Amino acid sequence: MTNSTEMILSSLSYIWHVIPIIIFILLLKKFLTHKDNKKRKIKSEENEKNGLTLELRTMKKYEDLGYKVVLNTTENKNIDIICSKDDKIILIKCNNNSESKSIKAEDIMTFYDSAIKYIKENKIKEKDVAFRYVVPYKDLFHKSAIKILTDDSYNCKYVLV
Repeated sequence: MTNSTEMILSSLSYIWHVIPIIIFILLLKKFLTHKDNKKRKIKSEENEKNGLTLELRTMKKYEDLGYKVVLNTTENKNIDIICSKDDKIILIKCNNNSESKSIKAEDIMTFYDSAIKYIKENKIKEKDVAFRYVVPYKDLFHKSAIKILTDDSYNCKYVLV
């Protein structure tokens, strides 16, 4: 018993200086992420005050990328913007919520279901369509929403504007 304790203590004596470095790196990463999210939130609020809604900023971004952008005016309120370029179509949902972790998997699935319904109604091939969920900063997503957005089978990704 004493032998194993001595072995553990001697092993720890070799790596004790690494533990504070790891803790420092983790805290620094958390601090920088929080600082970046705070900066994005302030910038988003300033844009809103200046009349640049998330939808307008998103439309401008995709117009700059060469897409033909149309604001969705149909009864389907889960799709805000429709972008097209050549044979590629992007269906976009903008969510400018300010509460952290407020966008859950159910919200993403509602958008996804509406987008699938839209492409079936308009007889569009599913391989020609991409789905995008636009937010001002990543901290709005709950873990369940990020899991869906990173799953390639849904063809749905998030965009920060």
